[in-house]
Amino acid sequence: MFNPDRPRVLVGWPSTNFINLFIINQMLSIPELVAEIRRRGGDTQEALARRLGVSFPTVNAWERGRSTPRPDHRRQLEELAAELGITSEITVLVIDDDPATGELVEAAAGEVHSAITVASALDGWEGLVLCGSQRPRLIFLDILMPGIDGLEVARRLPELEGLERTEVVFVTSSNDDRILARARELGHDLLAKPLDVDLLVDAMAGRLELG
Repeated sequence: MFNPDRPRVLVGWPSTNFINLFIINQMLSIPELVAEIRRRGGDTQEALARRLGVSFPTVNAWERGRSTPRPDHRRQLEELAAELGITSEITVLVIDDDPATGELVEAAAGEVHSAITVASALDGWEGLVLCGSQRPRLIFLDILMPGIDGLEVARRLPELEGLERTEVVFVTSSNDDRILARARELGHDLLAKPLDVDLLVDAMAGRLELG
């Protein structure tokens, strides 16, 4: 639901589609959007201020959450975000050698929000590659996989840039207390297989703030 005190914007549509950009506002807060625009564009706050025709203190206040842009400045930010390819979609990644998990997550995503897209990897190595390229907001990560298992994938995630906001939920059919304990030591929640679509919906809605 739209909160006027904490505007959130989804960007990535053509720059003329301002109505959708304003109404469909689930992904980035203004501070997050300004920071992402600067990161993608390689701008300092001073450089972004010059680009937008505002003062440095104004951009600094936006990024620190002390003020929000006027509608004309918000429109400029949305246009610039679209030019930089800041996505309008929220990516959820499934890393599991069982394709059925991806199908269940996709079904759950359809119940949560149309802005969610689901990507799938069938092994840990492919999953790490997709993490780096797609920067998912949420990962459902199987623990028991051939090759590099989910525990090792989780340990390597902090080495990847751009995943600071990414959350991980382990999924597993294992009842081995040692494996489950190692998973919990990594600080991530865990869902037991067989997976329940309603629990997946709750996991997504809560962690993506879309519920």
